[in-house]
Amino acid sequence: MFISGYFYFYKVYSILYKMFNLFRKKKYLPIADYPESWAIIEEKINPTIIRINMGYKDAIGHPDYPIKMGIAIPVEFHDETTMAIKSEIEDILNDILLKTGDGALVAIITGLEGQKFIEFLSYTKRGGINFAKIHQDLKDKFKDYKIQMYADNDIEWEAYKSFAHL
Repeated sequence: MFISGYFYFYKVYSILYKMFNLFRKKKYLPIADYPESWAIIEEKINPTIIRINMGYKDAIGHPDYPIKMGIAIPVEFHDETTMAIKSEIEDILNDILLKTGDGALVAIITGLEGQKFIEFLSYTKRGGINFAKIHQDLKDKFKDYKIQMYADNDIEWEAYKSFAHL
């Protein structure tokens, strides 16, 4: 009786393990190894355009990148100058974060009505990132704009999931 119960348990365990990997810890890639797969999501209720890298959906909850870093810039209107600034900040953040392995820019949110803005959402390592220096460098480079910045714990990448509708 005991032996047949053991074999039954082993068989059930084996099936569940193979089907769902229930007892296996998720393995994450280095952040730079996730694919670039940018999507555009247009929100109608709060008129915004979200450009989000869906390639990071498999990185959700990456234990090495638990810090959500946001950089927001209020703007009066969206024009070629604003687009150029958006592109330049995206390049700067990629240089600071992705090329060093310290994090990744995962979304760019553009507010279109009311209080217009551009926001850059990134996930970074805990420690090693000098948020104050990044903030000051951006303020020095873009003196005509009020650069705002925040960094907060978001271990489960809730902000990313919200923007990606996951």
